[in-house]
Amino acid sequence: MSHAATRLLPLGLLAALALALAGCSAPQQDGIYKLGRPYQIAGRWYYPDFDPGYDRVGTASWYGEPFHGRATANGERFDRDGMTAAHPTMPLPSIVRVTNLANDRQIELRVNDRGPFVGDRLIDLSQGAARALGFERQGLARVRVEFVDLAAARGVPPQPGVRPAVGEEPPPPAAAAPVLVAASPGQCAGRFIQIGAFAEPERAAQAAAHLYRLAAAPVSTQRLTSDPLLRVRVGPIADPRSAATTLDQLKRSGYAGAFIVGAAAGSAARC
Repeated sequence: MSHAATRLLPLGLLAALALALAGCSAPQQDGIYKLGRPYQIAGRWYYPDFDPGYDRVGTASWYGEPFHGRATANGERFDRDGMTAAHPTMPLPSIVRVTNLANDRQIELRVNDRGPFVGDRLIDLSQGAARALGFERQGLARVRVEFVDLAAARGVPPQPGVRPAVGEEPPPPAAAAPVLVAASPGQCAGRFIQIGAFAEPERAAQAAAHLYRLAAAPVSTQRLTSDPLLRVRVGPIADPRSAATTLDQLKRSGYAGAFIVGAAAGSAARC
C-alpha cells in the first residue's frame, strides 16, 4: 500500500467532516447573539441559560422541510441540509458536540434555533445533522450533547448567568415592539392569520413558538370541531391594515402560504 493511500479517509467521514465545518466554522453574519427571557410553550416554562459546563444525555429528534428557508430564533435562515440544531435554553448561536450513543458517531454543530417542545426531548437537529449521525430514518436517537463554545454572530455575546429556580413562573416575555393591533381582551372580534395546519401536535407547537418570537403578538393553536388538524394562527387583529401588514411580514419571513381568515373561522377556538 502506498504512503498516499494510508492517508485516505472514508468518503462518508469526509462528507460529514465537511458538513460539520461548513455549519460551525463559517460566521453567520445574518444572525445575532441571543439568550432571551423565560418563555412558555404549550403550558410549560423554559428558562434560557448560559451554562458553559452543559453536558446532558437525552433524546434527539430532527426537523426539515416545513421550516426550510425560514428564520431561526436568532435571525439566521434554517437550512435543513446544514449542520445546525434547535435547543430550548442554550445561548444562540452556540457550538455543541453531539454524540449518537447507539453508533458512537459524533459531530459539532451550530445551535441557532429554539425547540424541541415535545416531552423531554433534549435537542432538535437539522435533517442533515441527523443524517450525519445516522438516525434520519429512525427519527429519534439517544445522544450526548456537550457545550463547546459560543459561535460567531453579530451583537454582544451573552454572559454566563443564574437561571430562575425550578418551578418559579416568571411573567411571559414582554413584546418590545408589537406589530399587531389586537382586539379587546376576551373578545374574538377581528381577523386571524393562519400559517399552517398540522397533524402532529409537536410540529404545531414548534411553529407557534417561531411565530411568537417573530410576530411578538398573540399566537394560538386551534382545533376546529370538524377537523382533527391543529391550525396555527396569529391574532385576533382588529385593524384590517394591521392584518395586511402583518401578513406581508410573515410572507417575507418564509410563511408564503399564510392567509387571513375572518373571526367566524376562529370562533370555535379559544381566543
